[in-house]
This record gives sequence, structure tokens and C-alpha cells, in this order.
Amino acid sequence: MKEEKKGDPNAWALTYGDMITLLMTFFVLIIAMSSTKTEEVTAKINDSEGTGDNLVVADLRETGIFEEKVRSMSKIMVEADDLPPPISDLELIREDLIVFMTENNLFNVVDLMKTKEGFMIRIMADILFDSGETTLKAENIYLLDKIAELLSVIPNNVRIEGHTDDRYTDDNDAGIRLSIARASRVCDYVIAEEMLATARFGVAGFGRHSPLLPNSNEHNRAKNRRVEIIIKEISKDV
Repeated sequence: MKEEKKGDPNAWALTYGDMITLLMTFFVLIIAMSSTKTEEVTAKINDSEGTGDNLVVADLRETGIFEEKVRSMSKIMVEADDLPPPISDLELIREDLIVFMTENNLFNVVDLMKTKEGFMIRIMADILFDSGETTLKAENIYLLDKIAELLSVIPNNVRIEGHTDDRYTDDNDAGIRLSIARASRVCDYVIAEEMLATARFGVAGFGRHSPLLPNSNEHNRAKNRRVEIIIKEISKDV
């Protein structure tokens, strides 16, 4: 009877080595694929144009212009196709403000109107400032927060005007100085709230010289004390 040959006791090492080689090959392939995707994304980012310091993504909804925004305080490079177009239709701003004014019962102190220049938001100064003061009332600052929010999703230029009643008639033009200071305060707050470009804004003050109504009673004087935010229409030729 022939004696059976004994198996090689180290045969398992060959199989084990093959398995390790396959695993290493698998992980190398995964790393290579990941690196390719990263390089493709980096290339797309580097090939695109910068969008500036304030990137805003608007989400249009039925009850307003937007609900969520994504903004970067540093320069971000993205593909142009990924950005929504600027909202140039001021009717959308008006509709969103009407919803906001309805929710907050503001129709007696805020007026909205179309003008030759574009669109105006007229605010009675008494809800923003105490008599003769230039400090904004904290309890009504939410109105300017909303306006700043809307201005952050449009590229339009803006002019902010201040007006007083006829109580400031002295030779020092106190009314004009007060109206300019109030318009400037509103402008500074709106810009700071949404980090808007200062080059878009202008400020003017007219004191008592552009009344809406004759200063014959307190009701009319209250109407004449106002801050007007004029959002200028973008020319179709631009």
C-alpha cells in the first residue's frame, strides 16, 4: 500500500496573499475614483466667475418672495447656472410686502405705490422715531428687517428720503438736518442688517419743504413726517 503524500503546510499563505492583493486593488480603485470627482468639482469651481461678497439664493413661495436664503460673507466661486436670476419685477416685492403688512396690521402707517422711478415704500416717521429723535424704535425695527431682507434679493438702486412737518421753521434748517439724519439712520440699518452694497444707496432730506398735505392739523402733520424708500426700476436697455 502506497503512502499518501502529505500536503504543503504553507499552502494557505498563497491564498491569503491573493486575497490581500485583491483588497488592496479594491481600495486603490475607490481612492482613485474619489480623487477624480474632487478634481472635476475643483475644476468647475475654478473655471466659474465670482459672484461677489453676498451670495443670496431665493426660494419663491406663494406667500412671499422667499423663505430661506443662503449667504456667504466671503467670496464664493460657483457656476453661473447655479444662481437664480435677480428679481427685477418690483411687483413681486409689492405682493410680498402686502402679505407682511396684512399679517402685522401696518396699512395705517405704511403706504406702497408705483412711481415714475420705480416703487416707493412710505413709512410714517412716528413708528420709527420718537419726536425730534434719530434713534430707531426697537419695537418696530422688524419692519426695516423685512425691507432689508427684500432688498437683499434684488439688484436695484435705492434712495431713502426723510421729511418733517412745519414745526421746524428756524433759520438753522433744523428740519432738513433732522430729515437727513433719519434717512441716514434707516439707510445705515438696512445696509448693515443684510450686508448690502453701499454703492446702491442714496440719502436725501427735505425737511418741511415737500409736504403731502397742508400742515393745518395734527393728522396732516403726522402724514408729512415720513421716511420714503424709493426702489428704482432697472432700465430695460441695461
